[in-house]
Amino acid sequence: RIGRSKLAAENRLREIQTAKAEKRHININKNVLVNLGELKDWYLELSEVKQKRSYSDIAHCVSLVVKHIGENTTASQLEQKHVEDFRKFRLKVNSVRGRPVMPATINRNVANFRAMLNRAVDYGKLEVNPIGRIKQLEENNIRERVLTQDEFNRLLSNCHGDIKGFVLIAYYLPMRQEEIINLTWEEIDFKHGFIRLGANRTKNKTVRSIPMHPKVIDYFQSLARPLKGGFVFSKRSFNRRAYYKAVEISSLGDFTFHDLRHCAINNLRLAGNDHFAIKKISGHKTDSAFQHLKELVF
Repeated sequence: RIGRSKLAAENRLREIQTAKAEKRHININKNVLVNLGELKDWYLELSEVKQKRSYSDIAHCVSLVVKHIGENTTASQLEQKHVEDFRKFRLKVNSVRGRPVMPATINRNVANFRAMLNRAVDYGKLEVNPIGRIKQLEENNIRERVLTQDEFNRLLSNCHGDIKGFVLIAYYLPMRQEEIINLTWEEIDFKHGFIRLGANRTKNKTVRSIPMHPKVIDYFQSLARPLKGGFVFSKRSFNRRAYYKAVEISSLGDFTFHDLRHCAINNLRLAGNDHFAIKKISGHKTDSAFQHLKELVF
């Protein structure tokens, strides 16, 4: 077995026929020699993978797929039906928030798993990627949930520790979760009232200057600031269970942390900013984020 590629199979056949004709040793197909558990451990130790800001998400996605298919499954045994079985399984289970897993989440799981296989081919650990291309699940992740000021106050009062800071910043500033978690004191410009993110800190690899809301400034100034600067949040992690517990206590229903980014965009719009200015602040490339938000009067 060489995988789903006819060309790869033909090439392998020619290698064997040539080796036989020349009376040489026939090399074993590399896909037979390595299992998914070994590939996962190797891939997650690559420096190019470990240095990524999304490393924890990559590790989570790859581990989910490998665990479901089986760590002892060799690459030569891997087929597209294994991926399809994984997707069916994920569609049936609930996430940590108690709601069905979204197709976009499953697509990310599979995409990271395929990236692992492709990298193994690049490094010569596999002959070919045995599952080839896979059509993604159709995504429909448009959300219209925006909090009123009363709902936000209720949520904030039920948050504690770093989670409270995360929620406050995400509600008033259109920053992504990773941007907040990895925020440093050097990026906060108290003199001019901006958070300034370098190109290496944003999803779109572009520099962003984000004007700070007075309540966010007050929050930062209330924190103990190390003399040598460094990260604002020492743990640099987001306690999802604590956040969704606060959401549950606040009776907000299905409200994700990313929905706070929608709130921040809506707040900027209600403050009189046009779409061009908001996109520059939020880092959006298109107007899709504005098409489904409701105008709320706070």
